[in-house]
Amino acid sequence: MANPILPVQAGANLAALERDEDIEQTQMSEQEIEQLEEALDLEDGSELDEEVIELEDGSVIINYVATEGPMKNPEFYANLAETMDEGTLQGLATEFLDLIDVDRESRKERDKQYEDGLRRTGLGKDAPGGATFDGASKVVHPVMAESCVDFAASSTRELLPPEGIVKSHIRGEADRVRLETAERKVNFLNWQLTEQVQEYRDEMEQLLTQLPLGGSQYLKWRYDYEQKRPMTEWIPIDNILLPYATTNFYTSARITEVQDITEDVFQQRVDQGIYRDIETTYISAIESDEMTQSQKANNKIEGKQEPSKNVDGVRRVYEITCFLRLDDDSETEGKRAPYILTIDDSTSKVLALYRNWCYGDEKLEKLDWYVEFKFIPWRGAYAIGLPHLIGGLSAALTGALRALLDAAHINNSQTMLKLKGGRISGQSDRIEPTQVLEIEGAPGVDDVRKLAMPLPFNQPSNVLFQLLGWLTDAAKGVVTTSEEKIRDVNSNAPVGTTQALIEQGAKVFSSIHARLHRSQAKSLAILSRINHWYLGEMNNESGEPIEIRDFAVNNDIRPVSDPNIFSETQRLAQAQAILQLAQGSPQLYNMREVHLRILRQLKIPNINDILPNPDGIKEANPALENVSMTMGRPAAAYPDQDHLAHIKVHLMFAMDPNYGANPIIGPAFTPHLLEHLKQHITLHYLQTMRNYVGQAADGKDIFKLNEERPLDKTSEQALAIASQMVQMDGQVEFQPIQPAIQQLIQKVQQGQQAQRQQMAESDPTAQVLMKTQMAETQRKAQEAQIKAQMEMKKQEQDFDIKIVELQQKVDELMAKYNTQSQIDSQKNAKDIALANINNAAKERVAQISAGVQMDQQQRQMEHEQNQAAIQATRTAETEILKHGIAIEQQAFQQQAQAVQAQLEQAAQQQPPTGVTNV
Repeated sequence: MANPILPVQAGANLAALERDEDIEQTQMSEQEIEQLEEALDLEDGSELDEEVIELEDGSVIINYVATEGPMKNPEFYANLAETMDEGTLQGLATEFLDLIDVDRESRKERDKQYEDGLRRTGLGKDAPGGATFDGASKVVHPVMAESCVDFAASSTRELLPPEGIVKSHIRGEADRVRLETAERKVNFLNWQLTEQVQEYRDEMEQLLTQLPLGGSQYLKWRYDYEQKRPMTEWIPIDNILLPYATTNFYTSARITEVQDITEDVFQQRVDQGIYRDIETTYISAIESDEMTQSQKANNKIEGKQEPSKNVDGVRRVYEITCFLRLDDDSETEGKRAPYILTIDDSTSKVLALYRNWCYGDEKLEKLDWYVEFKFIPWRGAYAIGLPHLIGGLSAALTGALRALLDAAHINNSQTMLKLKGGRISGQSDRIEPTQVLEIEGAPGVDDVRKLAMPLPFNQPSNVLFQLLGWLTDAAKGVVTTSEEKIRDVNSNAPVGTTQALIEQGAKVFSSIHARLHRSQAKSLAILSRINHWYLGEMNNESGEPIEIRDFAVNNDIRPVSDPNIFSETQRLAQAQAILQLAQGSPQLYNMREVHLRILRQLKIPNINDILPNPDGIKEANPALENVSMTMGRPAAAYPDQDHLAHIKVHLMFAMDPNYGANPIIGPAFTPHLLEHLKQHITLHYLQTMRNYVGQAADGKDIFKLNEERPLDKTSEQALAIASQMVQMDGQVEFQPIQPAIQQLIQKVQQGQQAQRQQMAESDPTAQVLMKTQMAETQRKAQEAQIKAQMEMKKQEQDFDIKIVELQQKVDELMAKYNTQSQIDSQKNAKDIALANINNAAKERVAQISAGVQMDQQQRQMEHEQNQAAIQATRTAETEILKHGIAIEQQAFQQQAQAVQAQLEQAAQQQPPTGVTNV
């Protein structure tokens, strides 16, 4: 079972970490509001509008102005027609009846366009165009009807899902009170729109079906005093009249609703006090010329026909939302203000006149009771629809389809020319297949083919058939979606490709859906106002306790539809894209939420049975949590618990050999306990940090650590100091329990290892896998050993080759040295000999030059001296030769020593024989 997800892990604000002081402060604020309401003599149905005036010294003055509803101040919202002068009322009736005629005349062409759209659906069997001969085809191309049905189905699924129509949407800072209030309102409104206001879905479906044809449609909200609940009604566009100069529905100077009501409804409104009793029994039937063209076309579709007698007493009433300047109204004293004026068409009398702004509203802002739904907005107040967009294409499609069918019909029928004198017996008889019929011919006619000639007609045209297909694609391209393109998308397409195709293929519909979403929000605002006014007398059967003040502000709810998502196909494409991204980086995503979204889109029932919800764990005491974890169910820690006490209780149970340490309990209990302890330790840390912050700030968490919000540098430095204190406290608090936690971790690891081993032994498949893995490991070890031996042999061979190369280098150096020594010796001896000869020659020349003057004795002495000099020279030359050889020998020895060192180093690097590196 999945582990529970803490709010911290999910990245959400921890609303449950609100301090008791903060909750008490919020309750005190509510009590102050209640005291202020009592001081101002207000009830729950009243609102407080505040005006804040800031003074120069920075102080402010708050002026509270009460705005009251009909239950609190019925006089303000009373029917003014009961007390106003009859002449003034008659003047208003005459003026506005004339304006209504002008407004109706200005929109005749618009009514005709709506009628044309209804007829082009073919549902009334009166679509214009086509041939007029007997048997001519009256078929209508379904592009218009199909577009309306598809649009209504898609819009209904988005705006009115069965799970609920309303969801909460908190703007600004969300606290516990605001969250609870929004949740109550969501539950109550969903009950209202699905059960209390039973007609809401039916009226919305009719509106969405007619919206593509009319371009604009309207939804009206009101409160029914008899049934004591809100009511809603779809108002077709042909029953809403706007002035010619109006460019926006909500800012129009007047909005006239044409109501055709029965005598029973009229009298009911009189009894309820909505209309004044004009004391007349005159009832006029609605003349056919007063019916709109679109209403007549719709009657043909529904198969209705105007009765000959007005048995129900149907009469026409005009309800006009307008602006008036009434001197008789004490609230305005002639100022322009919004009113609701109701006029009876049969008597031209005013039935009702109501103020249409809130009591106490100095701005006199008009209250909206109608919601406008637009298909595609245009320049004026009326939007355009399918008759404007594809009306011509629809006519061409119907014409082409009828032409093809008429051509096929004519070619299969017997149309011929007959001779005037010919006489055919039994020509009125029908010839059945396989029947032989005899006829009589005129005198001289021996061939039946001479009596009549079939007329030649062209076959159905292939060009026309191709044109029909092109026109169909062009018409559907306006309101189409991209399902056709999605079928061709590869399942391995990049993320976002399908999403891009959907958005590209449904650009028109997506913009329409955004407008529908905004209109739905407008409906919720009006319904919330009705609830705020009349909730006190409604029957609340929702099972949700709700208060009037909950609807005082309504910016915390919104429609469940998403203006950016307009189809289930788009949602599923988004979910698949998220799943594809999550599979690539699972550490960044909440995988349970990813799968949960896909299951929801697939409408899988009972999802929690398939994908258990970890957040569904309820808060319990530590003893009951021990029992739950023993049974294999996870437990969740909550922010406001005494975490240290919980931890001690859990550890004492876990270390007790009779309970948590028991072999039959421990294996299932310990893993859940470790996860639960992690939650308690995490929340205890955050709780302790908040306590230290509160101690330094008069008991208030000024940093609001339970919320995701940035802090300035000074605040972060303060948190650093608080963190040091939390660390010191943690060393004291958790030191006694750390050994027990370590023991539990070791037990879980040992249990997991034993479980894996047991599974491997008990599972034949696992055994085969294990043996395969062991064999693979041995094979790899053998391959590694063989590879190491081969590498060793290769290293030995490389070493031997290197030794031989070094020895060769030594021999080459020795040979080079000997050769060089001999050459140097010979060169030295030759130089010495030449020097001696040169010296001797020089001396001989000198002797000969001086011999004439020398006697024999001197010659003898000189000879001896010369011999001694020669001997000395030879001795010197021998010593010089020996000295040169010694120098050469010394250099050789140094080079030999270097080579010998390289050999010794290589021998040291050689691995010992018989050792294998694995």
